[in-house]
Amino acid sequence: MTKDIKGIRIAAALLLCIAFALSVITVPSHAASAIIWDGQSELKAGRTYYVLETIKVKTTINVPSGTKVSVREGGTLKISAKGKMTVYGELSAAIGGTIINYGNLKVKAGGRLNIYGSFQSSVSAETNIGGSMTVYNRGTFESSSASKIYTGAEIYIKGIASFYRSSDVKMSGTINTAENSTLELRGIMAVSVGGSVTVNGHLTVGTASNVRCSGRLTLSETATFTRFKPITLTKSGTFTDSRPVYEYRDMTVDILIDEPDVLRKGVDVSWAQEEIDWKRVAESGIDFAIIRAARGDASSPGKSKPMAEDIYFRRNIEEAQKYGIDVGVYFYSYASTVAEAREEAEFFVETIKDYQIQYPCILDMEEQYQGHIGKSKLTNIIDAFFEVLMENHYFPMFYSYKSWIESYLDMSTLDKYAVWLAQVGDEVTYDGGYYMWQYSFTGKVSGITDIDDKNRTVDLDYSYKDWPTIFRKYHLNNM
Repeated sequence: MTKDIKGIRIAAALLLCIAFALSVITVPSHAASAIIWDGQSELKAGRTYYVLETIKVKTTINVPSGTKVSVREGGTLKISAKGKMTVYGELSAAIGGTIINYGNLKVKAGGRLNIYGSFQSSVSAETNIGGSMTVYNRGTFESSSASKIYTGAEIYIKGIASFYRSSDVKMSGTINTAENSTLELRGIMAVSVGGSVTVNGHLTVGTASNVRCSGRLTLSETATFTRFKPITLTKSGTFTDSRPVYEYRDMTVDILIDEPDVLRKGVDVSWAQEEIDWKRVAESGIDFAIIRAARGDASSPGKSKPMAEDIYFRRNIEEAQKYGIDVGVYFYSYASTVAEAREEAEFFVETIKDYQIQYPCILDMEEQYQGHIGKSKLTNIIDAFFEVLMENHYFPMFYSYKSWIESYLDMSTLDKYAVWLAQVGDEVTYDGGYYMWQYSFTGKVSGITDIDDKNRTVDLDYSYKDWPTIFRKYHLNNM
């Protein structure tokens, strides 16, 4: 009998253990009160709802105050073109969860949009934030739509937030970004008087962007910046750049954020133009000249052409500056390895070291065989050349033809460098950023093309920055 009772007690204990284990297995780790939502049922106040698979919001849905809708890993919440979702409580995408807006999403004052996973808003959608939105470390926010960020709204970015080319953002709230975060502005953004953007991570302003600021834009000491288009500041707009000035890696397009655009006419010359009457060139209205300083080693089987200074370089630079023409310099490259690129750059620096250079120091790369080196290797070659320039406090610029750049370079990794674009014609069709444009190879300029009876021509250029002022400001190019 005693043994039977003892056995019963053991069996009962085992049953209790099994029951407890089953309860642990079958009850999710999240709150037991959570409800699986289908995208159609009315959301009750004070409840927690989970999205575990792909669902669609096709009608008008309100998320009441105190209510949370969480799109869990593997789940997708789609707001359809006719759908409308208004958040007074909290809407979140967990890691591995996705929210896609094709319709209308509004986060009201007091409401929260939390993105640990991914958020996408299409061209046809509208996303309006009146409460708070946080993009966490592993989160991504991608918007191609019209958006409004109202006064009092607070957006905090720890991960990646991208407003794409078709986006149109009107903002009177605040955006703050953390270190190591990314904020991309590639479409239209208007920051009103009360709005502010504070960047501690990386900011990109894209080639098709139109960013106007009547509020406050701040780059902190930790911020980095890539800009293809200027940010327009109105009279009430302010820009504060607290980044270190003399870090050589900032001697790129990063320093051009608040520099106004100008239009100046120039020429580029080499030994091919022979002796030039720079006094007459200055009188003809030319503002600047880009002068070939040297070239790389062009030796090949049966032909010895070692690295050399251009035979007219010193005469050209000294005479041009004597008559008040600002000058830039370029190096024609034959490099096919990183070591050769560094050797070329060091020769370039040695050649120009005794002069003040008012315009950029340019790497001219256009040899066909260089284009076939491969994008990754070619990027390393260009980086190596420019690092030598920047280490010596010269501002780098890259020159080549539109077709060469588009065919052989990965500009998504080289977008930190200013571009001098060669494209003959009346307009530019290149989609990337550029700061100088070589628009003719057959120009006629007094003092260059009419010296004697030879049928000479000269390249003609436009420049869009006040380079001498910029370089004096940052103590670059011996200025």
